[in-house]
Amino acid sequence: WRSTCKARELPDDQETKLYIATDGRSRWHPQLPPGYFGNVIFTATPIAVAGEMQSKPTWYAAGKIHDALVRMDNDYLKSALDYLELQPDLSALVRGAHSFQCPNLGITSWVRLPIHDADFGWGRPIFMGPGGIAYEGLSFILPSPTNDGSMSVAISLQAQHMKLFEKFIYDI
Repeated sequence: WRSTCKARELPDDQETKLYIATDGRSRWHPQLPPGYFGNVIFTATPIAVAGEMQSKPTWYAAGKIHDALVRMDNDYLKSALDYLELQPDLSALVRGAHSFQCPNLGITSWVRLPIHDADFGWGRPIFMGPGGIAYEGLSFILPSPTNDGSMSVAISLQAQHMKLFEKFIYDI
C-alpha cells in the first residue's frame, strides 16, 4: 500500500483506502456448519492520507492494516450483516473498478490456499495465479511454489506507476 502510494505520486493530502478481502469463517461464532459452501468474505478497509503513508515508517502502514483486521471480529461481522439487511439497494455497495483504482488499492491473499498442491500426474505446478487482473489497483499475494516461505505480488497498476512500484517495493 505504501509502495503503491509512492509509485502513484499521490499528493500528500490525498485520502487512500486499502480494501482487504477477509475470510469471515474463522471469525464467525458460532462456527458455520462443516458443509457450508457459501462465501463468507468481508472487506477490511483501512484509510490513510498518502502523505503520512509516504513519510512515516513502514510500521505506520502495517499498524493501519493490523488495526483494520483486528476490528473484523464476530461482533463486527454480525453488525455488517445487520447493515446489509437494512439496505434497500445492495447494488450501490458493490465494489468494482470505481473502488480499487487510483488512489485506492484492493488486495487478496492466496497465501493460505493450497494452490500448488494440485498434481495432475506430472508433479506440482510451478506457477498458479490469477488469469488476469480486471482493474487497475487490484493485487494478489501468492505463495511460493517451492514452499520456501517467499511470496509474489501480482498487481495491476498504470504502466508509469509499475516501474516506480518495482523500485519502491524492494526499498522496504
